[in-house]
Amino acid sequence: MKINLTEGIEKKINRSKWVKWKFTDLFENIVEKVTPKESGLEHYIGLKHLESGSLKIRRFGKTSDLEGDKQKIYKGDFIFAKRNSYLKRVAIADIDAVASAHSLVLRSKAKNALPEFLPFFLLSELFWKKAIEISVGSLSPTINWKSLAKQEFLLPLKEEQTKIAKLFWSINEMIEADIQLLSKTQSLYLSLIEKELINTSSKKTLFSTLGDVIKGVGYKPNELLDSYDKNSCILLRANNIFNEKINYDDIKILNVNKIKSEQFLQDYDYAICMSNGSKDLVGKSAIYKNNLKNVTIGSFCACFRPKDKYFSDILRHLFASNSYRHIIKKTLSGSAINNLKPSDIESLSLRINFEMKNFNYLIKKLNALSDNKLQIENSIKISKQLLKSTINQIFNVI
Repeated sequence: MKINLTEGIEKKINRSKWVKWKFTDLFENIVEKVTPKESGLEHYIGLKHLESGSLKIRRFGKTSDLEGDKQKIYKGDFIFAKRNSYLKRVAIADIDAVASAHSLVLRSKAKNALPEFLPFFLLSELFWKKAIEISVGSLSPTINWKSLAKQEFLLPLKEEQTKIAKLFWSINEMIEADIQLLSKTQSLYLSLIEKELINTSSKKTLFSTLGDVIKGVGYKPNELLDSYDKNSCILLRANNIFNEKINYDDIKILNVNKIKSEQFLQDYDYAICMSNGSKDLVGKSAIYKNNLKNVTIGSFCACFRPKDKYFSDILRHLFASNSYRHIIKKTLSGSAINNLKPSDIESLSLRINFEMKNFNYLIKKLNALSDNKLQIENSIKISKQLLKSTINQIFNVI
């Protein structure tokens, strides 16, 4: 599909007719300062509410929590994060709101370029390469409007922009539809766990503490290698535990001879993040099942092995629950760095409702929802990669 799309795009595009524009020919910088509490607006868009590579704003702050002057942003305007430019954050405001003072509020100039085309130009590597080059500062690179305004870019004619924009928006709409589906599936999944699987008043529970059904396995890794071969193994770290599954991007390699056999992950094991600067990341888990061979975990993680594989799927849903997250946050030690001990996991107590007649059916239903969730996440990942590669191909950044 990617090859056919690539060939089709190249046949349709004639870059010899593209026109050079200064950034200020395409956008104007809107500066309208407001006092948030007196603005009559409820929503605040801070830089932390922007997602790299996405035009959609999904989270907001409250203007009632703000001090000092900010900026007003109108529906349809762009909020552009000029601070920490390497994060490449820009989005479209769906409503009138208050915007961060560390952002630029941009409004497209329709006479020179189509408003529906420009959002994807702002997502392109062509644009961000220049934007990052002109950013100043080392700790928090920042883009200055005056410098950005005079940057020049080659863009297609409006007729060609229309066709390109339709392609971009069709892929983007596919992504947004999947994100909405994922949100609904996640809500149903978590609701079912809390209402059916976990029951604090249940007289009959499957186990008293997690230590009844799992055992922690951990060690201190050493001797990192430069390449992977039959005599080495994969070391998983906290960043490899992602959304209840293991992400094998950015792995480290260890000398296999330095690892005890019982420290390799086995099917149905759980890798859990035990230390991180973010409370939301400590305690996150991922099941290891039918994955790569010779895999072990790093010193900021721990492996927990079910004493019987029957408990594995139950633990899978327990670790995903809001109740588990709530207890973990109350259990954390440390200040700047949040930590868990293996004994914290093993002593954790959540009553599993083993009284219900259709318990095994419930687990199968939760398994299906969790699997469906992973499939949707994978679909979103593939569509995002397609959108990114298509944008960069059109702007000739391969």
